[in-house]
Amino acid sequence: MATVLVGPEETKFVIHQALLCDKSKYFAKALTGSFEEGTTGIVRLEDVSPVLFKIVVSWLYWGKIAYSVSDDDLSIDQGFKKLKREDDKFSENLNADDTSTWPIHILVRLYILADRLDIKDLRNDIIDALVTSAEKSGIGLRVYSYKLIDSDTTAESPLRKFAVDRLAYGARHNMEHRGFWRDIPQDMAVTALLLSCRRVPHTLCNSCYQKGLAHNGIKLAADHPCKNEDKKPLMVNACVYHEHADDEETKLCQVSRDKTVKK
Repeated sequence: MATVLVGPEETKFVIHQALLCDKSKYFAKALTGSFEEGTTGIVRLEDVSPVLFKIVVSWLYWGKIAYSVSDDDLSIDQGFKKLKREDDKFSENLNADDTSTWPIHILVRLYILADRLDIKDLRNDIIDALVTSAEKSGIGLRVYSYKLIDSDTTAESPLRKFAVDRLAYGARHNMEHRGFWRDIPQDMAVTALLLSCRRVPHTLCNSCYQKGLAHNGIKLAADHPCKNEDKKPLMVNACVYHEHADDEETKLCQVSRDKTVKK
């Protein structure tokens, strides 16, 4: 067994070491290498929220993103309030097993933690949760979520790609929303606006569209799964935000998602 002490108060989590190391490259390096953690079996994550790590542990054991509660734990309402931002919108029917009822910022923070702990499968599942939340609620990311993604992810991060696509396909591009766009990190805003300029027109005049691309020196249209209609990439194929080892794994994921949707 491995012990993980989380947060400034060192909330204790005791987890099967084999499971932890199998799913997380971070813990595999810490617990099986020449570091102190490999000798003591204890890993400290002082700057991590115990509420978020609890969700990670639930996923490790059950393969599902959920907020599990034991007798001495905080309820989901109490736990999420510790992570709440001032303008977070909480569903009146906050459900521990339904991530579409969770504030999007919590899923964003959970992804960044999964990225830090190097848990690829959890990152993919969080992307699915974000896509489902976007489909059901239509609520976009808050400015502070964009800022967090900008500061805590790499340029190649699937979460960053998801966030930029949400800007390009979901945010309003009018003068009334200048304040919103001013607050978005510059690189993300510019990337989203350039992507928006390359979107397939609602009423497709292919010859005009191609002339427009050529005039602007663009060889290819926007890089997303649908080239003929102006559809949000997340509505076409969520795998554009997944991390898959090869084409076969991608196909299996798509089949699995199709079965889930049909249910």
